[in-house]
Amino acid sequence: MQLKENNKLKLISFLIAILLFLSVNENFKNFSVLGDNTSDNTTAWVSDVPLDVDYDRDKLYVVGIPNTVSVKLSGTKTKVQKESVAKNFKAKLNLRNAQIGDDQKVRIEIDGLEKGVDGTAEPSIITISIREKATKEFKVTPVVKKERLLIGYEVDNLSVTNQTVKISGAIESLNRINEVRAESDTRTKLNRNTREEAKLVAYDSDYNKIEDIQIEPNSTVMNIELKNIEKEVPLEVNTIGSLPSGFELISATADVSKVAIRAEDEAALARVSEMFVDVDLSDVKEETEERSNLKIYPKENIRIATDTPIVKVTIKIRKK
Repeated sequence: MQLKENNKLKLISFLIAILLFLSVNENFKNFSVLGDNTSDNTTAWVSDVPLDVDYDRDKLYVVGIPNTVSVKLSGTKTKVQKESVAKNFKAKLNLRNAQIGDDQKVRIEIDGLEKGVDGTAEPSIITISIREKATKEFKVTPVVKKERLLIGYEVDNLSVTNQTVKISGAIESLNRINEVRAESDTRTKLNRNTREEAKLVAYDSDYNKIEDIQIEPNSTVMNIELKNIEKEVPLEVNTIGSLPSGFELISATADVSKVAIRAEDEAALARVSEMFVDVDLSDVKEETEERSNLKIYPKENIRIATDTPIVKVTIKIRKK
């Protein structure tokens, strides 16, 4: 009898333990779900979002507006991921009711986000200046940097597809424009006629770039025509040193008698009337010898280029 009662007590204790375990486990499950709900909120950044600006572009010119902004998205993980991939939202700046004036602080709004997702632009507030728009026409001056020209070439003629351009901006900015240049970013050395794209840049009287303007079009095609600064001159062999005792020189003759030379400008080229090559006679050992790879040079201290920088000289001697 006592044994049966003990078994009943054990069974009851076992059932109570199971109930306690299930109750505690359920509490832990509820805590985990709460934790998951909390961690489901997240933040993501979307960069290079175009800024949609609304204002009267025919009458106003606005300075200080970025082309793009970064947007911070906050909300549930699923919705934030969806918005950051789809990018259906827009960054907007409404200036329809703005007044003309400098240093105005305006707020960028994020529109089109799904409910439950918040968006903030970075920067969220920008400083702009709104001015009355003006437009003027300017002549374009093509420019080629001199360092791009190989020695022996100079610009003969420069022309551009767009001889004039229209520039819009605040009237005070337009009044600062002294010259509009067509400039190429290409660094390739020039030794032939060529055509290349050139950007249009406006400068003030001190040749500082004027940035707060709109040039239309902002680039053109530049035609570059070159001419050679070149002429042909005689090549003279200049002997140095003395022949070994008992020998006399018959001739020292280069394999070319004339060479074409180029200089940096016409004035420099005019100063050079002949080129020279040196031959040392002091170590001649044969009655006929050839000396190769001898450099030619001008006696004047002038930079000269030539397609024949080295020559060969034949030396003939005989016994006295």
